[in-house]
Amino acid sequence: MDLLTPRHYTGIIRKKIQLTKTAYHFMIENEIPLELSFKPGQYATFIIDQQTRRQYSFCSVPDPLIFELVVDVSPMGPGSKYFLEKKEGERVEFLGPLGNFTLNQNSLKKIFVATGTGIAPFRSMLLNTILKIKDQKSKIPASPAGRQIKNQKEQNTENNDERRTMSISLYWGLRYEDDVYWDEEFRTIAGQYTSFQYFLSLSKPSENWHGLTGHITDHVFENEKNLQNCEFYLCGNSAMIKEMENRLSALNVKKEQTKIDLFY
Repeated sequence: MDLLTPRHYTGIIRKKIQLTKTAYHFMIENEIPLELSFKPGQYATFIIDQQTRRQYSFCSVPDPLIFELVVDVSPMGPGSKYFLEKKEGERVEFLGPLGNFTLNQNSLKKIFVATGTGIAPFRSMLLNTILKIKDQKSKIPASPAGRQIKNQKEQNTENNDERRTMSISLYWGLRYEDDVYWDEEFRTIAGQYTSFQYFLSLSKPSENWHGLTGHITDHVFENEKNLQNCEFYLCGNSAMIKEMENRLSALNVKKEQTKIDLFY
């Protein structure tokens, strides 16, 4: 069942940014009076025409007035053509929020595995998690003298909160260098939060590529230990998801520790 009852909305495209040859980043303002309340990992169903609907995951922090999408236009189906032709200032109609591909609130480490634009819900989850950490830190009161240095007990508590909240590894598989976007953003976050790890792998890189290569699934099993105490969130193509399910099952990871959002 969906976590929230979907409603009909109208939005205005405020920004349309071309990220790669086939990926576009949209910032859409939700028109008042309806406020949009979604959870990271959920999606909206866009009304292409009277007979056609297409689903796209939110890729931003929940906000009642504005949200973001990433759209892959390479399939060149009705949804691709719809967003490819849309311009800034134009309106879109959609139903939302929908879906239950959302983070469970428990102590298990979260393993995000994405291919292509399946990265969208994970960006929303990650940015929202970071926002919560920053909010927790801002609520720590200053000492009466206004000193900025916390005592050791406060510092230990803060570090423990970060580890508990940010126990996340993100694995993202793409084909070519030209397909890469948001890489700098994820690397920056990984540099700021020690409990977040980020891995990008290309399956068809050029000779100039110096990063990870091959299927992203192989890197998951190379890097991650104690898999029975992890939760796996899979979003992307069916081949990746099927492979992950089979390999996790072979390693006795319980089926209920895996969530799936099939993009194509």
